[in-house]
Amino acid sequence: MSEDSAAVRTNSPKQLALRLLRRRSFRAGYLAQVIDLAVREVVRSQFDEPDEREATRVQQRLTRYAANGQPGATELARAMLDVKHAIDLVRHGHYRATTVPESGPATTVSAEQLLELITGAGRDRVLAAQGGALVLLAEDEETSTVYRPVSAAEANALRQAARSAKEEAIRLYESAVETLRPHVRMADWSKNDGYGVAVDVVNGEVWVQWWPASLPESQEMWERGGIRALCAALLSARFTVSERNGRAPHPLMLRI
Repeated sequence: MSEDSAAVRTNSPKQLALRLLRRRSFRAGYLAQVIDLAVREVVRSQFDEPDEREATRVQQRLTRYAANGQPGATELARAMLDVKHAIDLVRHGHYRATTVPESGPATTVSAEQLLELITGAGRDRVLAAQGGALVLLAEDEETSTVYRPVSAAEANALRQAARSAKEEAIRLYESAVETLRPHVRMADWSKNDGYGVAVDVVNGEVWVQWWPASLPESQEMWERGGIRALCAALLSARFTVSERNGRAPHPLMLRI
């Protein structure tokens, strides 16, 4: 186990497993009450966290409950196995998360966050990879997320880079909106029948698009009404505008 992992795991595996189990959502809502009752039967005060010995006793009670065919036994047994699987896999304190296929900058998660993600996903969607990495398969099976262990220093550097990228995205967005708002109708996302110019920032690029919502006939205003050309002219003073770019998802969009 790495030094980072030792620093994160201040509790025993039994205590950690119980904490993860108590945080889990169940289809059978009464299972949360079953777990809570098992804890109260062992822990003297409702305000105290179970120590290692108490957590072991709680787990024994829950194991018996799951083995004896009680209501929700199958779901509880599966959840307990999912928790054990997560604890066995997460061996480092910090992980770098990247999507496959890659989209957007890499992010970082702590061991605690990753434990909850894996527990919620279940054993069938989590795979161990080389070098201590983990692969979390998406439910749609079209994407997945790879978690690679990194040092605390690397995790901090990634967080700072992500923070800088977010601040730059906000700056780009505000600059584009400031340029356009006095001259064109901006989209109102709160209205189902709204339409207008919408601004978004994706991977460091500003996308300006026409948002017609439920009024597809308004698209004529973007092309033939000259709004596209006006937006391009207004933005060209601050940005390099690409009106017709192969990377644009559809013609109702500018990449700047």
